[in-house]
Amino acid sequence: MATRQEIQAKLAAIDQKKAAALKALQAKRAKLKAKLAEFDRPTRSQRRLDARRKILLGAFVLEQLERSGGSPQSLTFEGQRFFDWLVRPTDRAVFDVQAPGDFVTDALTVTPAAAASVTVLNVPFAAKDQAKALGALWQPEKKRWVVPAGLSIEPFKAWLE
Repeated sequence: MATRQEIQAKLAAIDQKKAAALKALQAKRAKLKAKLAEFDRPTRSQRRLDARRKILLGAFVLEQLERSGGSPQSLTFEGQRFFDWLVRPTDRAVFDVQAPGDFVTDALTVTPAAAASVTVLNVPFAAKDQAKALGALWQPEKKRWVVPAGLSIEPFKAWLE
């Protein structure tokens, strides 16, 4: 008859084998998932083709805008303006349009209703997207929204301190 210690030793050995087998299966599963993900990843030629499609579609849209007398600035879709979608200054520069909130360096371009310096705003959290869309900038160190110098302060009157 087996003693208590012998049975416990056999159970411990089974648990060790189980843990080793589970670890091996998990490693094998991870390798198979990685191989499966490679099948879903587009190839280099597919990425090039996708980029070419976007270029051609953009060229078509611009051509149609020119023919109809429209401009990229007038494009909207589901309430969002095309130029609000362009966040990088280099992207906006392609269309020769200044982003709201870009700093104006020429003193002659500052309008009388424009902020001469950075103006601090008191924007509630619920209105942050609206302030951002108007050109306000978030300053994390001050934890405040500000109107950059040269930008008209008229749209921000409700949040002036």
